[in-house]
Amino acid sequence: MNITRTPLFYMANLGSEVSRALLEYENKDFDKMKNSIARAKDIMTRIEEFPEMRGRTGELEILQSIIEDLKNKKFELDKNQFLDYFSAFAARALS
Repeated sequence: MNITRTPLFYMANLGSEVSRALLEYENKDFDKMKNSIARAKDIMTRIEEFPEMRGRTGELEILQSIIEDLKNKKFELDKNQFLDYFSAFAARALS
């Protein structure tokens, strides 16, 4: 199966990495969390490279801020609401 790598594809994958990082944060497995955050940041960089994303990176900047807080072991959002944000991307990517 060959999946086209679109911003939607990457946003769905970003949700997976963020979910993994949050689980590792809860389990205080900060070494693994650091790796998940690095992968999440790599995904965000890829998303920003798409021409159609020019001028639409405000959400990514907010996500980067949240992920940076998580990296600093400071997560102050409702985990379920935050993960729900990514659900729409995953659902669309799978349809």
